[in-house]
Amino acid sequence: MKTKLKAIIILSILILPANAQKLNEAYLQAKADMIREQYAEAGQKILSIPASERSSPMYLTLGKSYYRTGKYNDAVRFLIIADSLKANPEAKLYTARAYAMMSQPGKAIEWLQKYLGQRDKLSEGEISLDPAFAKIEHSKEWKTLWSKEWYQAAERKSAEAAVLIKRKKYTEALGIIDVEIANRTSSARFYALRAKVYEAMEQYGPAYESAQTAIRMRNNNAEYNADAANIAVRVQKYDIALDNINQAIRHDPYQLDLYLQRAAILRMNKRYDDARNDLNFYFKYLPADAKALYQIGMAETDAGNPLAGIEYFTMLIDQDRTKSDYFMARANAGIKANNYTMAGDDLSQALDLNPSLPDAWCKKGMVLQQEGKLEDACYYWKTALGMGSREAAEYIYKYCAK
Repeated sequence: MKTKLKAIIILSILILPANAQKLNEAYLQAKADMIREQYAEAGQKILSIPASERSSPMYLTLGKSYYRTGKYNDAVRFLIIADSLKANPEAKLYTARAYAMMSQPGKAIEWLQKYLGQRDKLSEGEISLDPAFAKIEHSKEWKTLWSKEWYQAAERKSAEAAVLIKRKKYTEALGIIDVEIANRTSSARFYALRAKVYEAMEQYGPAYESAQTAIRMRNNNAEYNADAANIAVRVQKYDIALDNINQAIRHDPYQLDLYLQRAAILRMNKRYDDARNDLNFYFKYLPADAKALYQIGMAETDAGNPLAGIEYFTMLIDQDRTKSDYFMARANAGIKANNYTMAGDDLSQALDLNPSLPDAWCKKGMVLQQEGKLEDACYYWKTALGMGSREAAEYIYKYCAK
């Protein structure tokens, strides 16, 4: 299995997404280091990039790497450069945090004021609860800061709706959002919030419409595009999902998770080679990452290579035996490979971890039927039927209705 993983990493050097050739290799490695919380290593990789080639996002990541290692003076120096190259709300916020951590309330408030004067910002509640500001929250400067109104009415309403969504009070959140949409001709944030509400309520049709409206209004927002892609998948609009995720990558090509998301969408479009392409690219920077192993296992299985899929799922199971999804995935690959013994064992393990899986009950019945154990198979199918499995109903009618 280690040999298989090494092969993936070597292959990734040869097969990359089309736009990867234009990306800065050191910065890609630094972004991977940040994901792994190897902050010092990330900073060193960015410093290896000639200063003339460093962009505002690079300086932002460099500043964040120093912030995460407690080197606040260095963090401030690079964060201010990031903001000077291109107005950057996140750089302003981290600068304020760094000054607060150094117990310099005057400087912290100065940069918080700059941050609060921008459109995209955290809510007052989120800032007030930020641990970085604990050292200055009782200062005179802090009280003076919040004596001014920094938020427009729409910003406060969106923050209120976001809190309600987190608390799963979806009807209340939707009430606020719908009123704001009715009152404003262009408000992408409220359409994006409405999409989140409908998605949480499993009403994917209206979620899809709201998400697509949000990106039509603000197509340069990578987060909106990535969220819209996920929802498009829910309504099986895979071509549109691919357009959405491509747009997200276009606007944020250094966000590695987007390539993983695109690989899953490509797999659903039956573009298996392109899916492997993105997965190999991701593996180059984050080898043995569980999410990528799962996706490449699914891609191989769907592409008609279930034995390869079994290898990847086995690697995942070796890493973590507490995930029913991993056992389910290997069981599905085992069924496609006609390895019913392994599939049956994996389905039993999945049910031990999570007995509320109708698909596992149904597939366990299929395996038992293949092994000639029809009475036991009927028991599993009837259990699956009780959980709402339509597929199980078909098997019961065919094999058990005697």
